[in-house]
Amino acid sequence: MLRSAAKRFGAVWLQPVPAVCSLPSTSYSLSSSSSSVDANTSEERRKGMVNKLLYRSKQRGFLELDLLIGLWAETHIPQMGLVQLNEMAQVLDEENPDLFKWLTGQLQPPERMSKNAVFEAIRSHVAQQVQDSAPATTRATAGRDWVRGWDDSWREANKPSPEPQPKLQ
Repeated sequence: MLRSAAKRFGAVWLQPVPAVCSLPSTSYSLSSSSSSVDANTSEERRKGMVNKLLYRSKQRGFLELDLLIGLWAETHIPQMGLVQLNEMAQVLDEENPDLFKWLTGQLQPPERMSKNAVFEAIRSHVAQQVQDSAPATTRATAGRDWVRGWDDSWREANKPSPEPQPKLQ
């Protein structure tokens, strides 16, 4: 296939592309393979990572997490060091439903998340928000799923039984 493309587009197709400009890496990791990276490039990569993490924190596609994590991230991510930025990337790599249940106390987080300092900071922030915003009578007990929708089961118990219908012959 490459040979047919080379015939069609010329020999330029098979030549390697020279690295004219150095674009910042698209990965979240800030570890560098060469020790001669200057501070300016490192700071550019850090800023790029901060911007990516802020975007991922606010645009998860799960409104509740967009608000919980995104608002926290706006104030905390810009001041984070490299280790905390990598920990934040690990938090954001988790699946939305699991992350939401862990942060809201519906499920216990796995050990890898419990050891993550950034996750614990977000979790304590969410717990404080729930405590400040929701009366105790409206909150589910720790470790239980939150009720989704209305619970109208009590109405069924109080409903009068229907009159028997005459049998058609």
